Amino acid sequence: MAKPLLAWMPVRLIHPILQGQMSVVDWLRRAPDFGVQAVEIYHAFLSEANLSQVKAELDALGLRVSQITCAPDFTNPDPAVRAAELDAMKRRVEWAAQLGADAVRTTAGMVHNNVDPNDAAKHAAECLIKLAEYAVPCGVYPCYENHYKDRLWTREDFSFLPERFLQIFELIEPTPVRVNFDFANPLMTGTDPVWLLKRVVHKVHHVHAGDRLPGEYQHSVLGEGAVPFQPLLQVLKAHGYAGYLSIEDGQPRGDDGFRQSLAFLQAQVNAIWNT
Repeated sequence: MAKPLLAWMPVRLIHPILQGQMSVVDWLRRAPDFGVQAVEIYHAFLSEANLSQVKAELDALGLRVSQITCAPDFTNPDPAVRAAELDAMKRRVEWAAQLGADAVRTTAGMVHNNVDPNDAAKHAAECLIKLAEYAVPCGVYPCYENHYKDRLWTREDFSFLPERFLQIFELIEPTPVRVNFDFANPLMTGTDPVWLLKRVVHKVHHVHAGDRLPGEYQHSVLGEGAVPFQPLLQVLKAHGYAGYLSIEDGQPRGDDGFRQSLAFLQAQVNAIWNT
């Protein structure tokens, strides 16, 4: 049985890159030193101006792109805002196709005051389905995440609570929209991630392998938090999952912490997929 592939999502480097302390190319050139063969690219790292340079660097380094990680606000009550967010996501789908990625991570959107939750869920599902209609013919799947809060957002994600995540999931379940499942986010709400994964595993296309302690936003080195990696990975294996496990590298111990996370996850994958 084919094993999942590991990828690197450099959460701890998002602000340094966006603030100009490190370039996207400098970050990509570090990936081979860790032995990773794929990266996950945050949407704000990319632009029309640097896309060709990023593609050339990926090709030169032999790196694959697991997905482009985007954060549209599809729950916004203003239809003009939702239309603009959808147009922006279509451009990011085109970027993903150009970079060889078959997925874009998508959020539902932020929690907005005085908006009926049922209306917000309906708006998000409609936009996700419209995005899939555009993206899938391009070879790219929108992957809806059980998400907390984008680094550039001012509010929590509508999908932070599991009941809201599942409310939208049930609306998109019969459609081509897929799921980016985050291992660690359920721990912030006291939700069992294994239970949640079992509910959506048949739609999982990409995985965020993060770790944290219950109720804490700070990421941990993989294996040092409370995420139950073994049962989560066993659920994925039982369903034949062979996609990406992208390490959400937001832990505070820098490169050494990332190396430890990589070694932990690779050992877990080897142990489970080899038995």
